[in-house]
Amino acid sequence: KQLEEALSYGFLSEFEAGLSGISFGRLPSRKDDTVSPQKRELAKELRAGVKDCIQSLLEHFFATPLELAARQGGECREPVAALIDLTLDFDRRMQEKKRDRKVIDFSDMEHFALDILLDKKDGEVRPSAVALEYRQHFAEVLTDEYQDSNLVQEYLLRAVSGEEDGVFNRFMVGDVKQSIYKFRLARPELFLEKYNTYREGEGGCRRIDLTKNFRSRREVVDTVNDLFGRMMSREAGGIAYDERAALYPGAEYPESDGCTSELLLVEKPDRAQELDGKQAEALAIAQKIKELREGFRVFDRESGVLRGVRYSDMVILLRTNSGWDEEFREVLEQEGIPAYIASKTGYFAASEVQELLNLLRVLDNPGQDIPLFGVLKSVFGGFSEEEIAIVRSRRKNCSLYEALKEAGGETGTPLPEAAQEEEAARIPLPEAAQEEDAARIPLPEDLQKKAAAFLGMLAEYRDCTVYLPVRELLSKLVNDFGYLDYITALPAGSRRRANVEMLFSKASDFEKTSYFGLFHFVRYMEQLEKYDVDYGEAGQLDENADVVRIMSIHKSKGLEFPVTFVSGMSKRFNMQDAGQALILDTDLGLGVEYVDPERRIRNKTLRGAVLSRKLREDSLAEELRVLYVAMTRAREKLILTGVLEDAEEKWERQLAQAALQEGENAGRLTYLDFIEAGSYLDLLLPVLPYARIQVSVTGKQEAAAGKVQEQAQLFRRRELLGQAQLPGDEDTKRRLAERLSAEYPYAGLADLYTKTTVSELKIAAMADRDEAAYHSFEEKEVQPYIPLFRRGEEKISGAVRGNAYHRVMELMEFGEVAGPEIGQAGREDQLPRDYEEYAGRLEPKKLESYIRDFVGRLVEENRLTKEYAQAVREQKIGAFLRSKTGYRMWRAGIRGRLYREQPFVLGIDARRLKEGFPEGETVLIQGIIDAFFVEEDGIVLLDYKTDSVLTMGELWNRYETQMDYYQEALEKLMGMKVKERILYSFHLEKGASSPR
Repeated sequence: KQLEEALSYGFLSEFEAGLSGISFGRLPSRKDDTVSPQKRELAKELRAGVKDCIQSLLEHFFATPLELAARQGGECREPVAALIDLTLDFDRRMQEKKRDRKVIDFSDMEHFALDILLDKKDGEVRPSAVALEYRQHFAEVLTDEYQDSNLVQEYLLRAVSGEEDGVFNRFMVGDVKQSIYKFRLARPELFLEKYNTYREGEGGCRRIDLTKNFRSRREVVDTVNDLFGRMMSREAGGIAYDERAALYPGAEYPESDGCTSELLLVEKPDRAQELDGKQAEALAIAQKIKELREGFRVFDRESGVLRGVRYSDMVILLRTNSGWDEEFREVLEQEGIPAYIASKTGYFAASEVQELLNLLRVLDNPGQDIPLFGVLKSVFGGFSEEEIAIVRSRRKNCSLYEALKEAGGETGTPLPEAAQEEEAARIPLPEAAQEEDAARIPLPEDLQKKAAAFLGMLAEYRDCTVYLPVRELLSKLVNDFGYLDYITALPAGSRRRANVEMLFSKASDFEKTSYFGLFHFVRYMEQLEKYDVDYGEAGQLDENADVVRIMSIHKSKGLEFPVTFVSGMSKRFNMQDAGQALILDTDLGLGVEYVDPERRIRNKTLRGAVLSRKLREDSLAEELRVLYVAMTRAREKLILTGVLEDAEEKWERQLAQAALQEGENAGRLTYLDFIEAGSYLDLLLPVLPYARIQVSVTGKQEAAAGKVQEQAQLFRRRELLGQAQLPGDEDTKRRLAERLSAEYPYAGLADLYTKTTVSELKIAAMADRDEAAYHSFEEKEVQPYIPLFRRGEEKISGAVRGNAYHRVMELMEFGEVAGPEIGQAGREDQLPRDYEEYAGRLEPKKLESYIRDFVGRLVEENRLTKEYAQAVREQKIGAFLRSKTGYRMWRAGIRGRLYREQPFVLGIDARRLKEGFPEGETVLIQGIIDAFFVEEDGIVLLDYKTDSVLTMGELWNRYETQMDYYQEALEKLMGMKVKERILYSFHLEKGASSPR
């Protein structure tokens, strides 16, 4: 009653007041044994849902007082007008440029047609003389897929048809439930307007309802009707799914078992299972495909009988391919199921394409090291990495091609002029390197012969480039090396073969242009790769290819498949547009945020909030239609799949709630359910208990068992070693058993890394030296960063405090600290001569005042954040500056011998990090030294700390390993010894040198 009263208010202010004043009172706390506990809980949940909805309305639309909202909305008028003027000016200039260049795009064609067919006079739009002539010319105007028409198309068709003259000669066919192109400005409202106003029977504007579905089995039709009859309504989706909109079976199928529609709810995996939700869902689909292949039968339209289902009868439909199709294909192929996706990327990254292009680059100019290395390592060269390394190491001050020629006995053809110039421009090696270069590494005889043979082959094919067209040259290379057979034998061989054949096709297309020759073809392909003109990996499908297809729902529109998986039902809807600062709507216009650049204030406007809610409603309505399109692609079996956390518990709870609901609205998707939905599962779960669909939950154990590539391989190996009868003699069995049971000899190197940081090594050392400190660092790692404005009165974190002190000390102007006055830089004769004089000048009050002003200046100059400024304490910084360490740092600073925040990369032997690592392996360690300064007899290394410790010994126990690496890096970097290492504690306000 209160809600109905709120809706009856005539003014927005009254509505806000009425909505704010709605009171729910209190539920009776006394238990009544005659009331069902389950129904009591359901009533509580419904009541809480309505309360949350009202609160959400107040926060979304009335967070800003209406008077202020009106004022802010008015202040948006000027910038919006400027934006509109800018847009119109841009459009005018763009059209001028197009006219100058004599080009138009498709949109221009549409609007030029409008200009021809419509006249604009006195603010009215009327058909032109040309349009009236066309009306006499066309007897009928027929439109298919009318639900996807936009306003421009509607104006064009209306202009040339006779409906405005009372001649109803337009015939439109469509299904508004399949309008899924709103991103192309489709207006399903055009269809709905005619659907709701045209009447059945005789008359000029007649509606003929085509309700029979001639595609799907009754089981699929029943599921679609059950679900959308409860999900689609004028309130939720804008379409009433009534008896007129429902589907009625029109296709005849023979009886077959197992056609009931299904929903596979996959339990979301936990971290211990080492697979993500997409992989778990793909594994569940793979298991279902295997089950169907064992016994499910489909109707063969050609033979007219039932037959076993094939892979090609199945399709997996996804809302979007990006980030999904590759993962699904990979999992299916691992499970032995052939799968196909229409990839639009990856062509140039394919190894077989790169190998051929590298060979062409080398034939064009062998002086290119990287392509030549690729060719040498490929099947065309047949060199191992070790062999290439031996060839290269014998000559360092030349190209790889020159080194190869020398290794092959100076055979081969001379370099092209461009390569010779590049060779001549090489920087000479230092004398030591030249001497090392002169001491050539002995070359094995077989490697010398191999290099000579390769150079001879290269020379032969380079001669062919002079007279052979590119396609013929490619053909000769591929045939001579048996390259197609080689790549076909590799995993995914048919796709690799198709990629190479696609390269032939591109070479043929190139030869039809005005360009010719290998040089131009190589540059042409490089430009395509550079500017991301990627063809996508070639498809190898024909109408008989027996593979499971994976495609987007939009791509499947108009198609049909015997078995259809609609997957990714848990993927969150993309609602980013509804949260943008600027929102456009064809009906309501434009909504923006209020921005005050002077006071740096940003706020949502009431108009923007209204447009945001409408955009969300429109987007959700479109998602419903997309789901309808997906489900109606199925001919004989429909399977929905999605991942859900605590799936079994949530489904049982949904069933329990459904058992309690009564009345005609039971099981219908409410507007509240609709507007708050974030995925297809959110839309489906409330109505699923009432639909003819079988729901099964794949638990965590089943999902984990489905993964099992490693386990499956282990079982096969055990079977081969144990129970299986191995062919051949005992020696063959023994060798085969040795191979099958072989273990990777370098398993101990699994932990070997090429690069790490001093911080990681420091924390690892803490695990041995200071367990409490180690656990404190572990806790810091898992704590999420919380912005300052969200922390409220919480204490500033240790990480923020540490960064703040480091930043202030990095920027500290030491020249101003001990001048004639604090804050003034002095001449050399005005500076303190010793520590006593230095410390005497730094009066604590003045020094802290200077530091406070200095930090404020850094914030104003945007060199320090306000959060960091709040984290530092002037007295702590002052205590450091007055210390002897601060004096030494100041003295080095005014002499130009102070270095702060010095990054470094240090290479060390891996054995130093772990005993099991091989000797000679180098691990790179990177870090940043807080500060160091140079005195007369060596370097002083300084590091600041803000840890809450009791003693300096505790601090050194934590950070000695870190300082060891800093010292080693610094001595190599500077070529000088570190004479002293100092840790300074801002917490204790004192420093200490290394205890060693």
